[in-house]
Amino acid sequence: GINIGTITAMVTNPNTNIAIRHIHFNNAGDSPSPPAVTNAIVRHLNLEGIVGGYRAAELANDDITRVYESAARLIGAGDRETDGRRDGGGLDRAEKYDPRDEIALVESATVGWTRVFYSMLETKERELMLMEDDAAETKEEEEEELVILVSEAEYAANLVACVKFARDHSSRHGSASGRRFRWRVFPIPSSTITECDGGGSAVSSGIVDLESFRSMLEGTYAITGGDLGEERYNLDPASIVMVCITHIPTNAGIINPVDEIGTMIEDFNISRNREVGHNKPSTNNGIGQLLPPILYLVDACQSVGQIQVDVQKMKCHALAATGRKYLRGPRGTGFLYVPRHIANALEPSHVDHAAAPVLRVPVAPTCGSSEGWRSGLEGEGEFGLSHTYLRGVRRFEFWEASGASRLGLGAAMDAALDFGMCNIEKRCALLGGMLRTRLRAIDGVRLHHGTPSACGIVTFYVHNLDASIIKERMQNGAAMEHTQFYLSVAPPTSTSLDSSRTGLGDRRLVRASLSYFNTEIEIDLFCEALKKILDSS
Repeated sequence: GINIGTITAMVTNPNTNIAIRHIHFNNAGDSPSPPAVTNAIVRHLNLEGIVGGYRAAELANDDITRVYESAARLIGAGDRETDGRRDGGGLDRAEKYDPRDEIALVESATVGWTRVFYSMLETKERELMLMEDDAAETKEEEEEELVILVSEAEYAANLVACVKFARDHSSRHGSASGRRFRWRVFPIPSSTITECDGGGSAVSSGIVDLESFRSMLEGTYAITGGDLGEERYNLDPASIVMVCITHIPTNAGIINPVDEIGTMIEDFNISRNREVGHNKPSTNNGIGQLLPPILYLVDACQSVGQIQVDVQKMKCHALAATGRKYLRGPRGTGFLYVPRHIANALEPSHVDHAAAPVLRVPVAPTCGSSEGWRSGLEGEGEFGLSHTYLRGVRRFEFWEASGASRLGLGAAMDAALDFGMCNIEKRCALLGGMLRTRLRAIDGVRLHHGTPSACGIVTFYVHNLDASIIKERMQNGAAMEHTQFYLSVAPPTSTSLDSSRTGLGDRRLVRASLSYFNTEIEIDLFCEALKKILDSS
């Protein structure tokens, strides 16, 4: 088992030779790894030192396979007798579930998220261009609006990808029928709550407002013109092609209702498919199945390892997670989940020869002849370079990877599974609640999204004292002799939409993120040290 409270470490300062107590409150940034993780990494690196990287990977193949199995268990992926998806993604009963069809090991959550994001939208765009235009009369110059919806708590890396795609692809492409697209990115509004700390005024909760989202799917949500000078109009639900939701954001302890959102999207997709029928474009994208009308992409980098995650309840079409945060794995690790029937329909935006193996050698000019190649290699004929894609989500993995890091990630997931994600979730919620309660009692401290939460991430600010100063003083032992609290600062640009909606402006937040190994004593010490800093300022 894992002993609670054993992570508070004594670190010797090399300059003074004095033992310093290190209290780790930055688990949303990176968590200290349990011994099993470092042991797995070192053991494999030692093996590589003896037999080399390739042979070591061969010898560890069974162990690496189990990493995929652990990831599938951790997020509830896999076949549950009859796979419960209503969109045709189940396995044949005679076929054994293979987690490598749906789990890809990648370098980070952002790597996994961006790979599948671009692939989904580019594949969807090609599908729409090849579909017959059933609308009455589409003028050649007319642009069709295509919409990406995002949560207001969406992470900056995701937002810039959405905006860049919309800017790059609007009006850039046109089909033979004259279809041209204008891509838009709209936030889903957050619900409002009555603020406890500021006079009872209504403020944004940071959590997706399900009624607003429902109105978007029903065609009753009004879009204002903004700086484009457009007239107010209702968002057409048929124009929505993707919904991006950050499960738990980097700047607050809120939890978005991803299961409810997934159910609403699935219901919409079923209804939409019945309405328009299943017109297949003549594409060559794996099994030839059209993608759902709305694709659902979840960023779970702060939730996997902290709370229970079940992708089958979530009904998402892709989910990205990292290893270094609450999972307590090594840096440079993460994984991507995509249901097999969705992955098979995707054309990756970028590949290598492992993900997209070459099928045959193209026909070359006559040997010894000065004649050049007869045609470009992009051609489909005998002179072109023909390739395919690996089955399922394998097409999102590259050849080069660190076996040691993957094994470390697997050890981290096994540790979480052994301790029990239910136990971890309860412990993180308990500690996060304790810290919020104690912070509310400190004069001058304002919680950001301080509503009750089953989450260990707590963010706050103090008027007239910058977050970076608080972080530095807490970390360098200025407030408590021989004790360092490791925190982080959340800049407003990391979740810019939420910062705008909540009126943070350019204010940075102090982030204290607690994991299951932290203790109530550490929370008391933290609050005592924080009071000393505020009293001396």
